[in-house]
Amino acid sequence: MRSVRLVGPAAAMALSLLLAACGTPQYDREGGNDDKRRRDEALCRAQVNEMMGRERAIASDREATLGSTDQRLGRTQLPQQMRDRDDSNRSSRLMESCMSARGWKVSKRTLF
Repeated sequence: MRSVRLVGPAAAMALSLLLAACGTPQYDREGGNDDKRRRDEALCRAQVNEMMGRERAIASDREATLGSTDQRLGRTQLPQQMRDRDDSNRSSRLMESCMSARGWKVSKRTLF
């Protein structure tokens, strides 16, 4: 019985950590203003999109040349979903790195 009671709190904690990690970062820096932040975000977003586009093109070319292992083995959509999630995580890290290089720090995360 005791382990059954722990599932609820453990699940709630896991969900709250997941939501905190998935939120949109808000950037802040001393002496920064909204216009400068928006410009820096736009520049960083363009750099990240260009880099991620190149990486996706390389992966696509490799699959076109070698064939997709997942397709040959009849796997479900899970591998693609995992690649999409990896792309999302990587682009978030690249964005935060770029903004950090411009002097911005993540002050908080929002869900929307």
